[in-house]
Amino acid sequence: MKKIILSLFVLLNLATFTQEKYQIEIEPSAKISQNVIQSYNSQIEKEVSKIYSKEEMFGLMNKMMNGVSAQSKNEVNDLNGLMNGFFGENYVSKMMDTVFKYYKIEIEKINYISENKAYVKVKLGFPINIDEMKSMGSIDKMLEKAEESSKKLDAAFKKKTGKTMEKYSKSISEKDEKAMKKFFEIIGEIQMEIMDEEFAKITKNGKYVGRKEILEANKKNGKWIIENPNFGY
Repeated sequence: MKKIILSLFVLLNLATFTQEKYQIEIEPSAKISQNVIQSYNSQIEKEVSKIYSKEEMFGLMNKMMNGVSAQSKNEVNDLNGLMNGFFGENYVSKMMDTVFKYYKIEIEKINYISENKAYVKVKLGFPINIDEMKSMGSIDKMLEKAEESSKKLDAAFKKKTGKTMEKYSKSISEKDEKAMKKFFEIIGEIQMEIMDEEFAKITKNGKYVGRKEILEANKKNGKWIIENPNFGY
């Protein structure tokens, strides 16, 4: 099986398979009749969709975590636990769901080199505001962006609760665990909403950055399958 090289960037830039028109090539030596091509394409589409599903990719990242040091793994787990503790149960999972929703994957070409083997060119992409990234080259710009994000969060918080974050926090006791938990959960919800809005805006403008990968599909027992692509190595 041909090894597929994926960086962590790509692991975090995978999305639900979106069926688009793609190119189909059949090598002259491949004995494939036209009346079965649609069936073969559908099988390969399902395989690609399965490989890049959220469940598979989250599972893959967990497997990759097994390869890091125990200290690094504990640090990641501690950070996830801290974020979930502050911003609500499953905060990290919900954040990944929001991010995952905007990743894009498309089949660009299926090349049948024989009746039992095909190479599938897949295009992966993630919405990124390139102009904004270019402008973040200095500390001043980064601080400016952080201040802008803070104001946006505070405005959304006031719209939702009727109070700024400062006034809301002063209205509750730090010893009231239930009230403090609610405070941070609201912040977490707003963060998700803002993230969703920003990704939707960038996506609408069609600004995707990504890369292409090639998968190897083989027909076994009459079915097209993609076996054990070696992601992350």
